[in-house]
Amino acid sequence: MTLGVQWLVAHGQWTTHAAQSAAARQLLQRLVGDAVAVEHDSHGAPYLPARPDLHISLSHCRTAVAAAVSSDGPVGIDIESRRRVGDSLMQRVCTPDELETIHRSGDPTMAFLQLWTRKEAVLKCRGTGIKGFGSMVHALEGTDTVVRDLDCDRPDTVAALSAKTQNQ
Repeated sequence: MTLGVQWLVAHGQWTTHAAQSAAARQLLQRLVGDAVAVEHDSHGAPYLPARPDLHISLSHCRTAVAAAVSSDGPVGIDIESRRRVGDSLMQRVCTPDELETIHRSGDPTMAFLQLWTRKEAVLKCRGTGIKGFGSMVHALEGTDTVVRDLDCDRPDTVAALSAKTQNQ
């Protein structure tokens, strides 16, 4: 991961999507250092019109929010808290090898959610986001991004960060 990437995670309880979004924007403000107006492009990706030199990514769930900023190029972040996940969802977004690994893990739900965050972070970094669950199946294939798991300091929360590789 390049040195130009910074990220923050915060925990809490936000009952509405609007409250989660506001909390993620507050994290972004801490990273950027001043008040920022966030806009969204045609794919729904956030950007800062006043700071075109920065690439940003935001994510939120019921119990956590995350923000990432990069001066080196596109970045993607995703965060998820423990929730019920059905086998049908796993089958729609995982390769057979990934499914086998998930089912062999000690906690299949959290193993799936960790994989989900990796895939969503990569798709956000690429600027496409999730275009139906089929786009997630092979999201980790290819060499245009690097992805790493983030330490959320809670066993019920997982996150991942993705950035474009240096040679892209």
